[in-house]
Amino acid sequence: MPEVALYDRQGEKVGQVALAEEIFGAKVNHDLIHQAVVTVERAMSQDSARSKRRHEVHLTKSKWYRQKGTGRARHGARSAPIFVGGGVAHGPSGPRRRPKMTRKMRRRALFAALSAKMHDGAITIVDEVAMDEISTRRFVAMLDDLGVSGRILMLLGPDEARDEMVYKSGRNIPRVVLRESPHINARDVIAAEAIIISRAGVEALGEGVDADA
Repeated sequence: MPEVALYDRQGEKVGQVALAEEIFGAKVNHDLIHQAVVTVERAMSQDSARSKRRHEVHLTKSKWYRQKGTGRARHGARSAPIFVGGGVAHGPSGPRRRPKMTRKMRRRALFAALSAKMHDGAITIVDEVAMDEISTRRFVAMLDDLGVSGRILMLLGPDEARDEMVYKSGRNIPRVVLRESPHINARDVIAAEAIIISRAGVEALGEGVDADA
């Protein structure tokens, strides 16, 4: 099991923490990660857009004007896609078949994404993120002390994620997403530029792996 530095809220190193090789040292399979991201995004989309084809538009089917003698281009029905009010060529056709992944594939994609972020040095492990008051200012100061910026994903333990002071302090910070570990997916991980995981979040990830085994 690899060991990485453990930091406190002020960004000071306070020790080492062991991480599961299966989660943070897995083989990075980019194709599997891509498949997982596409699956999540397709599941999130409403996927109900649909346009009318030429044969579905209720306009006269008679020829607009005679073929010859007008000096104009030849045209047939007014429902052709080139006319305003006509049908749509190659438009959306309604609900599409949504891709699916097995539970094992989703887990492997998540571990591959976490391993890729760990390899890139984008993951910081903190001892705890508990707050004694609701304060966005102090929450931002903690992020600054930890040296993270951009799109930030925070993985918290179950108790921390349900802590009202933590949740309300961080919920309205732009580009900061709070998630309860292990209830995340590969898209959450890939979308983040920096990831902060509390010690309780690391333990919850490990327990989730054991429960699925």
